[in-house]
Amino acid sequence: MKRLSRILCVCALAGLAACEGTAQAKIPVEKLPEVKPSLPAVPTIPPAPYPVQYGDQSYSVYGLRRALRRTINTDVNVTAYIAKVFVPPECPPKEKCPLPPAPHFFLADTKTETDPGKQVIVAGYAENQKAIDDAIKAAGHGKSKAAPEDTGLLPVPTDFFEGAKIKLKGKFSFMSGAGFQSSEGVLDYAGHETLEPGVPPVPAKKK
Repeated sequence: MKRLSRILCVCALAGLAACEGTAQAKIPVEKLPEVKPSLPAVPTIPPAPYPVQYGDQSYSVYGLRRALRRTINTDVNVTAYIAKVFVPPECPPKEKCPLPPAPHFFLADTKTETDPGKQVIVAGYAENQKAIDDAIKAAGHGKSKAAPEDTGLLPVPTDFFEGAKIKLKGKFSFMSGAGFQSSEGVLDYAGHETLEPGVPPVPAKKK
């Protein structure tokens, strides 16, 4: 009896498997087309416009901002061009004019840069325009006007002209001692070396 039950069981299972196989065979199988992924091209990252630092370890203006975490509030050397020099407007005789900002100029990585966002202000090299004019006049007569000894002051520069390439030493910070401030940093002058001279402005003709 047990043997007969086993036989019937095996037959039943075999029949079930045969039914499933028949059912599966009757299901149509459709092969889908191959999916080819369409991915965008890998973007090309443009190279940096200027090196962060040159071979002598001086920074470019671009590099000052690019390496802001290590340049801010430190003494740095910067090699760049004088792109623009601030000249205070003339005050007509017998008129009371507002006090102009302290002397300053703008350094950039090219001498023709006009974008303020790619320039950095340099200040702290003279108290006023008269000090610069007097120093240039003295230099023209062969007399270099040196700062008083033991004061720690530097001589007033006489060759800060547009187009000059200089290697400048200064303190890079968000606010200069001359009262200039910028979220992108300003430079307090502490010395310089002229690498390429600029062009002195043509003096205006007196009426």
